[in-house]
Amino acid sequence: MNLASSAVRDGNVIYSRLSPIGERETVGAMLARNAARLADHAMYGVKQRDGQFHRVTWGQCLRDVVTFGRFLSEAGVGPNTRVVSFSPNRGETLVVELATMCLGATYVPIFAGYPAAEARDLIEYADPTVLVVPGQQQIMRACIPQTVRVLVTLDPLADAERAAVLAGTRAAHTTFAEVLERGAGDAGGSTAGHFLDAAKQLDPSTPCLMMYTSGTSGRMKGVVLTHDNILSQQRSLAAIWNVTPEDRLLSYLPWHHSFGGIFEKYTALYNGATLFIDDSLGKDTTQLLANWMDIQPTIYFSVPQIYQQLVVHAQTHAEDESRIFHPGLRFVFTAAASLPANLSAYFAAKRIPVIEGWGLTETSPCCTVTDLMEPRSLPGMVGYPIPGVKLGLAADGEILVKGPNVMRGYDNDSAATLAVLPGDGWFHTGDLGEFVGTGLKLITRKDRVFKMLNAEKIVPTEIENRLAGMNSFIRHVIVAGDGRRFLAALIYPDYFRIAEQFGDDRATAERVVKESFRETILQFNRERPAKYERIEAFAVVARELSLEARELTPSMKVRVRNVLQNAEGYLEAIYEPTIDCDCRFMRKVMRLTTDERPCFTGQARTLDRCHECGSFVFGDTPVPISGSDRTP
Repeated sequence: MNLASSAVRDGNVIYSRLSPIGERETVGAMLARNAARLADHAMYGVKQRDGQFHRVTWGQCLRDVVTFGRFLSEAGVGPNTRVVSFSPNRGETLVVELATMCLGATYVPIFAGYPAAEARDLIEYADPTVLVVPGQQQIMRACIPQTVRVLVTLDPLADAERAAVLAGTRAAHTTFAEVLERGAGDAGGSTAGHFLDAAKQLDPSTPCLMMYTSGTSGRMKGVVLTHDNILSQQRSLAAIWNVTPEDRLLSYLPWHHSFGGIFEKYTALYNGATLFIDDSLGKDTTQLLANWMDIQPTIYFSVPQIYQQLVVHAQTHAEDESRIFHPGLRFVFTAAASLPANLSAYFAAKRIPVIEGWGLTETSPCCTVTDLMEPRSLPGMVGYPIPGVKLGLAADGEILVKGPNVMRGYDNDSAATLAVLPGDGWFHTGDLGEFVGTGLKLITRKDRVFKMLNAEKIVPTEIENRLAGMNSFIRHVIVAGDGRRFLAALIYPDYFRIAEQFGDDRATAERVVKESFRETILQFNRERPAKYERIEAFAVVARELSLEARELTPSMKVRVRNVLQNAEGYLEAIYEPTIDCDCRFMRKVMRLTTDERPCFTGQARTLDRCHECGSFVFGDTPVPISGSDRTP
């Protein structure tokens, strides 16, 4: 019985007839179990200075976890305490995480790329007993709260740096390597046995992880998750797919976020697959490709942006195509946004299954996945409930979740917890969806639905997904029109694809890409019988969405509210063009309806021809946007 055929619909509830495989356990029990059977097998791989991946076995990692766990215990870490890691993905942070959880304490990962003010707020909120950072550069954006007893750096600090960092705090300092060196020789035999026995005897309902939400819909909240929240996912997935110690995963997804830090990471750990830590961080395409060629992953987890880059490279570098989409690549998993239709078609032609899933940090995260054997043809379809999880629909279409994956609540925020866990037995997700047979179709976040001036309701994500799937030169598109008389679109071009296709021939790229955007919008409009659903104007924003401008979350989800705020100049040029409008914005707007008003600057053009002044696709003068003035 596969996932699709096992799904059952009972009124407004869907669930799977398959049962999870395995018993409830703690992360420490999982570690002990795999270290016993896979002692000499590679648990994870990290890049060395010579550019080669160094593999760390389960046996070695267990010894490191026991050594570091004993150190944490001596520092006061135990139940009801927290260890914060403010670091990129590293092998050391994996050891810190497992050691913390084995002690019944809570691990709190914080995205290494946050600016100083945000990082310090999150660190202080967590009240850590131990703080872990890579080195001096990261410390400069961190803080050391008075609750911190020990600061652990992954890299050495100079004496002067150490003195400056610790001034005014109560913290001692040590390095990760010093901890392991001092404890060498004491991590085996009965010491390891006692440590693991205590870890296995913890209640699986014990909190072990606090993960901050991505903040796409407001301020970040601390989601408190238990051992069973995390591992219940793996028991469910074991019933529908087969991941083995022979599998290789290449991991760039940041571990502070649930997609990478729970779903991908624990898929590897639970099943004994080797997790190779990708030092490209998903940002350096050249490095990512080099790592891909080296490791040849058999399973890959990513967001659509990376798949886009892999496909574009394969299409423009025929010599690399068979090495990227190699015979051993069993399947890829995508989340955070739907995979555009052109990418789905490419993977289908290569006979590489693409699995999509849906869930939230609050649900640890996965609730649904698509079936490996079922063609993906319905836009927005995010699959069937995983075994052990039930989905319901509220009267307004909000998706509800019930299962062992649902969080305990938000840390120290009873009001926010009550809003999503009101006591009716369901977690209220804030996402809107509908059931298609026994599967779930995701529509949008509740707070993204808006009404136009004529009171017509618009679901912008449906339009955005359609437009992005129609044109491969579109990286992001955001639809506006809340309270307006017509819809407009903000297009953020995919400059990576444009460069790959046109090279330095900017003139040809300008002409071809500009016309393709126009034709895409016109074609979309022809498909829409309702006039109010048609796009009457669009603007090209000649830059990438960025983390620095708070337009993207660290997991590459779009913060739409921030994007719209940062694009006020473009929206004003679209909806309220006046003599006071900045011409730099006006000429980035293409109107698809006639506007006979003359150019405000005296040019012999009407407003519907403003886009003929200067470059439309590329940036010709910097346009400052909330801390980011980079133009392609």
